[in-house]
Amino acid sequence: MGMAMTVAGCASAWRAPSADAANAADAQTSAQTPAPQAAPDIDLQGQISIKLLAMDDLPAKGVSLGFFFHGQPDAGRLDLMTPLGSQIAQVGWSTTGAWLRRSGGSGGDAPPESRFGNDLSATASPDDGLERFDNIGALSERVLGEAIPLQTLIHWMQGRADPQRPSTAAPDAELATGTFTQDGWLIDTREWPRRLQAQRAASPGLRGIQLKIHLDR
Repeated sequence: MGMAMTVAGCASAWRAPSADAANAADAQTSAQTPAPQAAPDIDLQGQISIKLLAMDDLPAKGVSLGFFFHGQPDAGRLDLMTPLGSQIAQVGWSTTGAWLRRSGGSGGDAPPESRFGNDLSATASPDDGLERFDNIGALSERVLGEAIPLQTLIHWMQGRADPQRPSTAAPDAELATGTFTQDGWLIDTREWPRRLQAQRAASPGLRGIQLKIHLDR
């Protein structure tokens, strides 16, 4: 009888943890496990020279622009300026699409229409001043005449290949150090972080493109 009472007494003394105590324990565990930090935004500034090589009956054409980029490769904003520093357009993109906002007026230093077939300083037609596109490739093709991988270019301007896409060392042994190929482009980062070059050779249906980028930061 005494033993039974002792066991019963022990059983009656045990209590399940209260909800408040369980929540406090969870909070302490969460506090000890830091939340993942978002990657800091990237700021890039400099000048870019874009040259489309001649193909069939299409003449070569090119333009030089100043730029300022803020954001991430997957979602960011690119301000485009004339060599004299006048803003002519903003380009933005995210995982849901891309947009172009042209600066009002067509100042004398705006890129001539004969260069790329589009005067970037022309007033946009939508009420909010934005032209929307399904993706950044469609936007660059509309503005420049050829699709330029601007998202991947943000990685290249940081001296590296896009980690989400296949890349290989340059096939020429003399260029192997500091150069690589990605998505049909040859990227030369041997003068990075001040300068880099990227070029796509011409192929059936595609014009050759040369990019020269000078980075201020």
